Amino acid sequence: MTGIADHEILHCVPRRLADWRADENGRVVVERPRPETRGLRGSWDRLRWLMSHPRIRFDELGSMVWRRLEGGGTLAEVAAATAAALPDRAEGMEQRLALFATALHHQGLIELRVPDGD
Repeated sequence: MTGIADHEILHCVPRRLADWRADENGRVVVERPRPETRGLRGSWDRLRWLMSHPRIRFDELGSMVWRRLEGGGTLAEVAAATAAALPDRAEGMEQRLALFATALHHQGLIELRVPDGD
């Protein structure tokens, strides 16, 4: 995903790239992938990776969204399904999901694909 404007991100189809598991409370714990870059940049990326948290623990909302990311639907569809499941938190769901997906993408945890025909 390069060159996609923020308002277009909701039309993207996400694909998880990181391994994950559910903890004892049913919340998602994502394993951050080790950097694959080489050379001087690779050394810097590996150092940053080693100094950061290797696992990311999501809250209830993040866990719910993460589980829905591999369904083949767009982020807009994930936002709608999540808002329907949590009506008390539905306001602003698309904007929050767009920010969340952008952060996951920048961390290399998901891939965002523009569907064919768009």
